[in-house]
Amino acid sequence: MQGNLTKKYFGIALILSLLICLTINFPFILSALFDDIDRGHTEGHRTEYFDVTMAIMEVFVNFLVAYLMFTLNFFVIRPFERHRKLKFQTVIISLLLSILSVSVLVLIFNSIKPTIGFVINPRSHHDELMLKNFFSLALVLGSVFLMRLIYQKQTYELENEKLTTESLQSQFESLKNQVSPHFLFNSLTAMKTLIQESPDLAGQYVDHLSQVLRYTLQSNEKKTVTLSEEMEFADSYLFLIKMRYDTNLIVKTEVDERLKGLLLPPLTVQTLLENVVKHNEISKRNPLTIVIQTIENEILVVRNRIQEKLTPEEGTGIGLTNLAKQFQLLGEREIQISQENNEFRVEVPLIRPKSI
Repeated sequence: MQGNLTKKYFGIALILSLLICLTINFPFILSALFDDIDRGHTEGHRTEYFDVTMAIMEVFVNFLVAYLMFTLNFFVIRPFERHRKLKFQTVIISLLLSILSVSVLVLIFNSIKPTIGFVINPRSHHDELMLKNFFSLALVLGSVFLMRLIYQKQTYELENEKLTTESLQSQFESLKNQVSPHFLFNSLTAMKTLIQESPDLAGQYVDHLSQVLRYTLQSNEKKTVTLSEEMEFADSYLFLIKMRYDTNLIVKTEVDERLKGLLLPPLTVQTLLENVVKHNEISKRNPLTIVIQTIENEILVVRNRIQEKLTPEEGTGIGLTNLAKQFQLLGEREIQISQENNEFRVEVPLIRPKSI
């Protein structure tokens, strides 16, 4: 991909360099091609003349300078590096190197002109040539910055579109897991038993089930929700899960009340809990404890002891990946996933609302 962009850049640079030099030298080219009478005037007792060869050399030098400036600024500005911020120091370095390069190239060209038979007014011609090439430089720099701006804009748009699609897919997967026949069968079976044994608890079960389904359906309308909303949803989700695992699943919550107004993508906690339940054994022989806590630097942590299942469940692997990409889209700190000392741990940075 990067190789194709590089080839495309230098192809565009070649065409733009030619257009720039032809545009700047257009009057000079016309004069050299269509004026049959040698034009000359005396200035300081020296004769300055123009011919087709001189015109070709002027155009070639202008083209060479423009193309070399495109090449130089490709490596300095790096217009196709994704997520690379253009620093002020980089712009200054690019400008200084470009001015220095143009000056050196013009001096070299002026120094070799007399050796190939051109009689010119050195001072006036040097100023004219320098002016042309500095004007070319300005057009080159403008073109490079414009290409960078267009690329960055297209990249962000494509990434946003891709991430939105993946986010919707993640939410759909989450919803599908919730309303799958297996999930509904277990829920209805548990509810039937509860209705017979504990009607009050059955009513709570129905309330929590409806809250889970409602929150999942509505979550795709928001980019972020408060930690308080997520924890309320997590309580309902855990209520349903605990009906399946009873006392074999233990959840310890240590969330600082002062952080409950901070934000995170919807279904974050549910994604992390679902990941733990899916990949760990939960039984009377091996009860599982999940800890949900907030720590310093406004971070939410979900951790558990690793208890691998004898027969691991197959998964799409989309949950944690999409969660990480959602944080990238929001421009926040990235989530941290670690597995040490037989403990699986995910750290999620909480987001401060703009008004805080």
